[in-house]
Amino acid sequence: MINVLLLIFVGVIVGILGAILGLGGGIIMVPVLTFLFDMPIHDAIAVSLVVITANSMSTSAVYLKTGVANLNLGIALSTLSVLGALAGSKTAVHLPEHLVMIVLGAIQLLMAYLTYIKMKKGSKEHTDTADMKQSFFYGEFYDKASNKLVKYNPVKTGYNFLFSAFSGVFSGLSGAGGGALIIPGMNLISNIPIKAATATSSFVIGFTAAAGSIVYMQAGFVDVKVACYIIFGIFAGTFISMRYFSKITDKKVSYLLIILLLLVAFQMFYKGVAGF
Repeated sequence: MINVLLLIFVGVIVGILGAILGLGGGIIMVPVLTFLFDMPIHDAIAVSLVVITANSMSTSAVYLKTGVANLNLGIALSTLSVLGALAGSKTAVHLPEHLVMIVLGAIQLLMAYLTYIKMKKGSKEHTDTADMKQSFFYGEFYDKASNKLVKYNPVKTGYNFLFSAFSGVFSGLSGAGGGALIIPGMNLISNIPIKAATATSSFVIGFTAAAGSIVYMQAGFVDVKVACYIIFGIFAGTFISMRYFSKITDKKVSYLLIILLLLVAFQMFYKGVAGF
C-alpha cells in the first residue's frame, strides 16, 4: 500500500510539472522508479513513456482549446519527433547508455545557460496590433498574467525541426518526453513566448512518447499496474496546475524550466559516470 501511495504521489508531481513546464515528467519518473523502487532501467523507461503519453493527453487538450498551444507547429514538429523516438527506442538496448547520458547532460546544461541569458536579456516585444503578417505557424493567445492578447510569428522554424528530431531520440533513449530540448529551442531560436512553447511541447511529446512506448511494449518492458497508479496521480496533478498556470508569469516559468534543465543535466551525468 505504501508503494501504491508513493506511485500516486509521483503521478501528482508529474502532472503538475507537465502542465506548467510542458515536460512529460520522465526526468522524475525514471530515477524514482530505478532508485526508489529498484526497477530495471528499461522497465522504468517503458513505464515513463506510457505515463508521458497519458500526461500529454490530459494537458494538451486544454491548451489547444484555449489557443496557447500552436497546433500547426505542434503537428509539424511531431512528425520528426516520432521518427526520432522510434529510432532512439530501437537503439536504446544496444547503445552504451552511459555515453549517451553524458552527451545529453552536456546539451541540457547548454540549454539551461541559454535560457537564462534569454530571460535576462528579455524577449522581443510580442505585439497585439492587427496588421501583423500571419505566417503558417503564426499564433496568438490571451495571457491572463499580463492581461493582454499575445501574437507572435515564429522565426527560423527549421532549427526547431532539428531539435524535435533529436528530442525524439532523447525520449526513446532516456524515457523523458523531450520537452527539455523542444521548449528552449522554440523560445530561444524562434522567439516563441515561453507559455506557448511549453503548451506546444506538451502536445508534441505525447506523440513522441507514444511512438517510443510501442517499441518497449513489443519488447515486454511495460509494467501496467505501475503505469496505472502513476496515471491516476497525474489527473490530480493536472487539475491542480491547470487552475494556477494562467496566473504564472513568463519569468517564473523560465526559472522553473532552468531548474528542471539542470536537474536533467545532473541526472544524465550521474547515470553516465556510474556506467563506467
